[in-house]
Amino acid sequence: MLVLINGLVALNKPYGIRRRIFESEINETGNNVPYGVNYTLEDALPYIATQLNYPNLTVVKCPEIDISFKIRYMSGIALLAANSRVHRNIELSYSNCKYPVNTYWIITVGIPKQLKSEFHLAVKAISNSQFKERKLVLTTSWSQNDKKLRRVKLMKGEYKVLSNSTLNLCSLIELKSSTHNKSTIRLFAATMLYSPILGDNIYASRIQKVGNTYVRADPFFSCPGLPKLDTKLLKLLVVKPSEQAIIPTHIHLKSINLPNFFGRTLTIESPIMPYFDWSCKQLEFKHLMSTMDKACSIVL
Repeated sequence: MLVLINGLVALNKPYGIRRRIFESEINETGNNVPYGVNYTLEDALPYIATQLNYPNLTVVKCPEIDISFKIRYMSGIALLAANSRVHRNIELSYSNCKYPVNTYWIITVGIPKQLKSEFHLAVKAISNSQFKERKLVLTTSWSQNDKKLRRVKLMKGEYKVLSNSTLNLCSLIELKSSTHNKSTIRLFAATMLYSPILGDNIYASRIQKVGNTYVRADPFFSCPGLPKLDTKLLKLLVVKPSEQAIIPTHIHLKSINLPNFFGRTLTIESPIMPYFDWSCKQLEFKHLMSTMDKACSIVL
């Protein structure tokens, strides 16, 4: 669904669709994301522009950006611009904002130690000569020199648990974050909340259960793959252990707050996707749709 304001188009992007395909990926076949498709958001832009009587549209913001811009593992709001003036105003709204502009709903496996908290962290890449690769980690300490030389990217925000599932197998969490780059949402859930996101097969291995306690694993020795989920949880989701790979990553960019967008504060809110809503019902979350008290609130 779309919302148009002064040349701004807001799209509730489904899970499994990436922004674009790079030249190095042209010969790749298929989409390894469950429920994914082989066309991209940019493939659809000419059609959307034609339907809305615009000469063209450009993608300004998408729900998730990782290193290769393979935007597939998250659903939610994507912002498109019909002209350079709108594009510039969206970017300025983000860059001038001193507080989180993105609000996510996530479903995590387990329950965080704290039901709500604020956070101020830094994302940085660490190297290991033995493995000859770099891994992203979150840290609570960094130097001003790190910040000045852009060795780290700051991440601030807050979260709160909205509801626990039946049998306390999962949590429904509202997370507000100043950044969504480089899979930081999944990394934060796994290594800071000790509750990896349901369906995350990349960062869930960053924590391991030792007895009844979860501990962080060395990022260079934690191999991405299917985490071991409780059989009770799989039963609630009507998924056999051999079918666990079909569980989508449960992250939804639910709202974006754009301060001083053409002189006013604009909030855009999107409903959760059918698969996400189905999981909430299966897990018996008792949640209410949040009400937005903003200068201008648009619901997709």
